[in-house]
Amino acid sequence: MPRTAPVSDTHSTSTSPGPPAGFAIRARNIVFTYGFVSLVAAGVLARLVFVLIPGNALKAPWSGGGDTGAYVLLAQNIIQHRGFTYAGQPTAFRPPGYPLLLAAFIKIFGAHYVLAVRILQFSEGLFVILLCASIAWRFFGKSAAKATVLIALFLPTLVEMTGEVLTETTATVLSVAFVHLLVTYRSEGRWLSLAGGSAIVGFGALLRSNLAFLGCVCLWAVLFQQRTRSKWRDIAPVILIPCIVISPWVLRNLSVFHGSVVFSTQGGFAAVAGVMSPQGRAMPSEMESMREALGWSLPAELETNSLVRSRLPAEPEIDRKCWHAAVHVWQETGWRLVPLTLRKLSYFWLSTDQFFWTGAFSHFQRTLRRFGVLIYWIVLFVAIPGYFAVRSNRRELASAFLAYFLIVTVLHAPFNMNTRYRVQFVDPVLTILAGVGWTQIVQRITVRPALKT
Repeated sequence: MPRTAPVSDTHSTSTSPGPPAGFAIRARNIVFTYGFVSLVAAGVLARLVFVLIPGNALKAPWSGGGDTGAYVLLAQNIIQHRGFTYAGQPTAFRPPGYPLLLAAFIKIFGAHYVLAVRILQFSEGLFVILLCASIAWRFFGKSAAKATVLIALFLPTLVEMTGEVLTETTATVLSVAFVHLLVTYRSEGRWLSLAGGSAIVGFGALLRSNLAFLGCVCLWAVLFQQRTRSKWRDIAPVILIPCIVISPWVLRNLSVFHGSVVFSTQGGFAAVAGVMSPQGRAMPSEMESMREALGWSLPAELETNSLVRSRLPAEPEIDRKCWHAAVHVWQETGWRLVPLTLRKLSYFWLSTDQFFWTGAFSHFQRTLRRFGVLIYWIVLFVAIPGYFAVRSNRRELASAFLAYFLIVTVLHAPFNMNTRYRVQFVDPVLTILAGVGWTQIVQRITVRPALKT
């Protein structure tokens, strides 16, 4: 199986380096080895401190807010035997995976459940790094794997998510596991890899609705598989396995909503927000405009146990009206959807939402976010030559990465697009490509002078 040439595997062309040169090489290898181990240890310790600083508080000092309260409220309602409801009314606005996880941690750890969740996510963050390094090592060599470890360990977006009581870190684990199985299927055509990826699509959809988009990546992988085999035989698990995994949730929805809801009631709201609140920030002016368009304020009036929730229609009616409002907003916006989509792509791929539109945050939070964006831009820049190196050596993997990026991006385009939506899908793969890119850059710097001498 061909690999890109790792920098650590590149040796001098000298036939007899002699004792001084040999000693210098051994000394350099020792420095690199201990330096790598020291950086890994420092990164792991820094990540641990990062999740321990907020401790048992729901909101971290650097957090800009989010959906934590909604997930916690659902978990508490489950614990109190109110079911998956708000104010006693059934809900399918959010998938059940994360609220059930929080409910289990509340049961097991009691008042310290938030800290326990952060420790779990700290472990998940390390597992993401190992999965990324495993892909890099298997297909691109030891040097690329080491570079991937360090990039993933210190990439601010991957670090920051571990301290938030949100779905992103767990979703990132599922996305990276999916990518691992995807590239294995593309390179070796293993049916079990495809079945495993299909199962992840189902479990991912139960955690975050947009992880269902990975099912389209699975279909692409089957339809464009170059190996001579029955495509229909491979399409069957892509469709059937996720359906089996999500079937209990679907049956519950069909029962409590009397056949009006299959999977989720969030799509219509997300479609309206994709135009009227494209960053998903829930700014006051945007929420007022959405209230005028919808007739109520979502999700503030929906995800609560207060009396205001009982004055809203049932969720199927809310979702239906949201979709009608979305179509109306799209028609009114017209050609302006094009520049709006370009702006959303900049939020998604360049994190401009975290760099330029941070006026609602404190000075500390703005500085922290902009620093994180600068680091991300560097990683993205290094990942570009990494992609072309993969394309020249492992074309089937490069096509898989490119299709993965394109499908995930296009399917998000009608809805909110921001850095948080990108992190679990894109950032881990970028660390792999940046790891390959870094080894290519180092090789060009070190090999050329050696050739001249």
